[in-house]
Amino acid sequence: MSCKPTQGRREQLKSLEEEFRVTGLKPEGRLQFFYHCPQSTLPIRDVVGKRKKEPHIEKNAENYCKKCYQNNIVGFLKSREKYLFLFTKCASREPALRRFRGDRFVVGFIRKEKWLWRSGHYAVQGFTKIVPFDAAFPLSGFGDPSARFWHVKRLDERQTALILKHLSGSKNIRSECIQEIKRLTPGYSARGRSCN
Repeated sequence: MSCKPTQGRREQLKSLEEEFRVTGLKPEGRLQFFYHCPQSTLPIRDVVGKRKKEPHIEKNAENYCKKCYQNNIVGFLKSREKYLFLFTKCASREPALRRFRGDRFVVGFIRKEKWLWRSGHYAVQGFTKIVPFDAAFPLSGFGDPSARFWHVKRLDERQTALILKHLSGSKNIRSECIQEIKRLTPGYSARGRSCN
């Protein structure tokens, strides 16, 4: 039994592509959760314990290797929303991050520029910015007690502007995060086989 879609299913999925939008976007966004790597002080996916592949910041993408919250990604691609905000719960055991541990933070975003068909699912790709935990936007900043339960959520212009303003003055540490992913991932290949 194959995980790849049948030709009929591929045609059905292909009809979705007519609805995907990468131009005429609004300054709105959507949240996408990922699991943080406890062995790192940087906001990277859990490449050690859970061996996660997303978000795949090496390719400036989400759902590049694996489909994760595919309904959220397809919804994002069909929408006029411009930003996919990446958020996580800080799991680091390092003393320097003790004050952040257990809290949820928007640590960056992918600005929607294109979509990709990835052998059975869709990915979004675009400029990616990642910031350290001390510069990240705490989800508690929305003042909504239910924020601690969010895994995905659409954000209006006001909420999007609030996050972007908070992240704007911070250095993009995407390159440092990629180096950390490579350091912590057993058998990581820099020759394009980062999905293995």
